[in-house]
Amino acid sequence: MSIFGSIPGIGGIGNLAGMLGGGGQAKSPTAGRNVFKKVLSHGDWWDAALETTANTIALKAGVYQTIGRFTIPAQQMYRFGYGAAAFPDNQGYMHFAAYDDTATNSVVEDGSLRLVQRNAQGTVQLVVAEYRTEQLRGSVSNRQQMVALPEQTQFPVVGEDSILELQLKPDAADSIVKTAIGTAAGLDIWNIPVTVYQ
Repeated sequence: MSIFGSIPGIGGIGNLAGMLGGGGQAKSPTAGRNVFKKVLSHGDWWDAALETTANTIALKAGVYQTIGRFTIPAQQMYRFGYGAAAFPDNQGYMHFAAYDDTATNSVVEDGSLRLVQRNAQGTVQLVVAEYRTEQLRGSVSNRQQMVALPEQTQFPVVGEDSILELQLKPDAADSIVKTAIGTAAGLDIWNIPVTVYQ
């Protein structure tokens, strides 16, 4: 038996999963549930409540800020990623490109992107992964140019009312826009794979 086994919240992630709405330690919170893969896109992530002015989010240089937020629906649980690394044809792949508010033609925003899961109250937050944005802008139709994201089973599932977040730390102060314009139109793609249990 682990020396931490009798200390609540230390012996495993079961209690942590409970704090994130995913159930307790007694049994697997995903046991007996239907499971399917899904890709959350730009429209799923963009939250008008995060905007600093209409359709834009102002960012400070070198500071992580939430730029996307997805609230887990009733009777479901989520994890970032889907599939398994052992089966590359079956795992998820990410594409992320945010653009600034430059007039006429939006310009791509460089920095570091974090995938974060947290509880509804914001008292528990876990960083699942962190990437440079340059890594995530390959061809959206060629998985060889995208970053693989298999299901992140080392983290607990997050349940109803808990939140998946995208946090960006830009290299320079700027504002990102909801919809890129000009030559960047249609290139502002935020595709993040997730696993859904219901």
